Amino acid sequence: MPGNISLLYGGTAPEQGALDYAAWLGSSLESRVEVRYARDPLGVLDEAQRAQYRNLLELGGWDHANRFLMETFRRELAEDAERAAGTFRDSAASRHVTWGTPLDLGGNTGEALDALAYRRDLLMAGFALNRGVRDLVQKRVLLGTGTPVMLIAAPPAQSRLEDSTMVVAWKPSPAARRALSHALTLLSRVRQVYLVAIEESGEHNLPTAQEMADYLLEAHNVRAEAVGLRAKDGPADQLQGFYREAGADLLVMGAYSMPRLQEIFFGGFTRRFINREDCNVLLAH
Repeated sequence: MPGNISLLYGGTAPEQGALDYAAWLGSSLESRVEVRYARDPLGVLDEAQRAQYRNLLELGGWDHANRFLMETFRRELAEDAERAAGTFRDSAASRHVTWGTPLDLGGNTGEALDALAYRRDLLMAGFALNRGVRDLVQKRVLLGTGTPVMLIAAPPAQSRLEDSTMVVAWKPSPAARRALSHALTLLSRVRQVYLVAIEESGEHNLPTAQEMADYLLEAHNVRAEAVGLRAKDGPADQLQGFYREAGADLLVMGAYSMPRLQEIFFGGFTRRFINREDCNVLLAH
């Protein structure tokens, strides 16, 4: 059961849905969700400061521009983090969601996120989070640390976890299997689980959606209904449509990457769900 969860938060109004989802999840699991303010250095600069940074980069080089960036970032970060804390206090109404120390992204941003992710069972972020930080979460944390990531597009449709519906995108792969394992605690408590598989040729000896549904029932008492989608019919669009029609609160899927470029690029199927912001999605790599 995920009991050590952090939500990355920038203090903007569109992130309210992520706060609501974090409160719902924390309350359902009787777990604490720590909210950590996170912005990338360039994200807190205004237009004049950005122009100054670009000029320093051209005239004085990287070291000179970076010193300016870090000095300005520290000052602006402290002010922006205080504003975000005020927004959090005004909008969060759950004892399961608490304010934590702002995440320091002024040095080696990747290492700061890695250090947090390695000590968390789950890292959450709203799709409305500052894009620079969200990109790092997706590429560095998800691909690099093995910590599952939950990206939130909207608050839960149901007030109770036990009344909710969840969809699992199944493909015989380590990533999909790992995502399924991370989600078992949630899947065992919800009203409806759909195990959706993309039907492809050449996988005759690997578990089908129905075989995995049987396994979930026998091993974990999770009742899942198997659903098949045809690969030739645009599986990503089909899956998104199925999620919407089912009124689901979470899509569980493996994060697949292009083998030789996994530090930089996700595969097209994964990119569809981390860029379109249609679904609340739990990803594992």
